[in-house]
Amino acid sequence: MRLKLTCQDTVRLVLEGEDRALPLGERVLIRVHLGYCRGCTRFSKQVHLMRGAMDGWRRYADGSDERSPTSPPGR
Repeated sequence: MRLKLTCQDTVRLVLEGEDRALPLGERVLIRVHLGYCRGCTRFSKQVHLMRGAMDGWRRYADGSDERSPTSPPGR
């Protein structure tokens, strides 16, 4: 793998990181890229937000969380 990721590589790795644990080298390359690329930083935050929303919905749907999936935390 190259020492500098393209946006396409970064998006691919961010999405792969949702399904598997990324090796340290790939995580470092992503961090470096996110340090200077606003678009990929926004994308990474959106993926994280969607993951949290889906996890909240699953807990609610399973009955393990009685709050509605759109309720703010702590209520």
